[in-house]
Amino acid sequence: MPGKDEYIAAIDIGTTKIVTLIGKMKKNNVLEIKGYGISECHGIKKGIVRDINEATKSILNSVEAAEKNTKMFIDSAYIGVTGKHISIINNWAEISIHSPSKIIKKTDLDRLLANANKLTLAPQNEVLHTLIKQFVVDDEKGILDPVGLATEKLAVELLVVYGSSTLIRNTVNSIRGAKVEIEDIILEALASGEAVLTPEEKDSGVVLLDIGGGTTDVAVYKNKKMIFTYCLPVGGDLITNDISVGLNIPFSKAEEIKKKFANVDYNFYESLNRVNMDDIKIDRNKATLNIRLYSIVNSRVKELLVLVKEKIESYGFMYSVPCGVVLTGGVSQMKGIINMANTVFSLPARLGVPSDAEGPSEVVASPIHATGVGLIKYAFQLKDFSAEQPEERKNGGLLARFRELVNKILKN
Repeated sequence: MPGKDEYIAAIDIGTTKIVTLIGKMKKNNVLEIKGYGISECHGIKKGIVRDINEATKSILNSVEAAEKNTKMFIDSAYIGVTGKHISIINNWAEISIHSPSKIIKKTDLDRLLANANKLTLAPQNEVLHTLIKQFVVDDEKGILDPVGLATEKLAVELLVVYGSSTLIRNTVNSIRGAKVEIEDIILEALASGEAVLTPEEKDSGVVLLDIGGGTTDVAVYKNKKMIFTYCLPVGGDLITNDISVGLNIPFSKAEEIKKKFANVDYNFYESLNRVNMDDIKIDRNKATLNIRLYSIVNSRVKELLVLVKEKIESYGFMYSVPCGVVLTGGVSQMKGIINMANTVFSLPARLGVPSDAEGPSEVVASPIHATGVGLIKYAFQLKDFSAEQPEERKNGGLLARFRELVNKILKN
């Protein structure tokens, strides 16, 4: 891709669409999106490749559209992954500080992280991210940077994100089939958080819900770090399916109705006279139609939010997120869903759109493209982190796990 040192590409692989974005980071830390390409997604459901040929065609269509839109050639990209196969574990490691002064040095930090990264996972799994949750100095928790502090004992708690190597390999092969090499693999929940959350929310505590077509990515942030993530294999397609079954109409018509008229606001009279029922074989009474539509959508959306809440409560995070809930993704645009989230979680809720980004308004001002924008933002952070590290840490540090994962998959 021309201007490779400045522009990078990212591919957001969703259930309903594939989005390829090209952007660069400006000097004022604002992301500039140069252009994009969108294609319908076939062969992928809920983040899992079902038909590699169809998936490759969909990816290729998106990439070619982005190339045409920007007049740039894409030969490599950062990709996002999600799916119910993504799991997390917490890993704890500690070391003693042997120097006479007991002052923590960078070499001590490297030694600690090397120990913490000695993980034993089932052979069918691969590590995607090892994220530092906190350092602990002499039992004092919540330390952000321990270098320079005096202590007898230094510990670290890591959040390890891993997934099925087979399922990840299928995604990798779909991308490579479209003649695109992979720079790195990034968890989509991390990317979305990078796009829509404020530093204050990440610090104080917040829940992120990225509700897409086939999945709902959940992430909890506290003390500036992601401390929990989960993928619920439920999204907007399930709502569409319920509308299709409940109103006895084709899936495509149900999707159209969902996008135009579905709401969980119970103010259905507002759209009463705008529903075109000419080609819908259903009760001709418009009030009845709206009541049934509201009932179907309200039940499904509330069920989804309750499932997420119960999952977060089971891990004990509900009382440590004073900034509430941020909703993003396509379903987050549904009328009334922000108020419903406020009620279900008993916390403040808001819509999450990309921040500190400029370019086509249909991209930078829409929650639909939060993941794609976040992939590029996170990718630039990885590039900056790599550039700042000494060569020995580049070769053996946390960032190397991305390369190890991709190289292992490609060799296989």
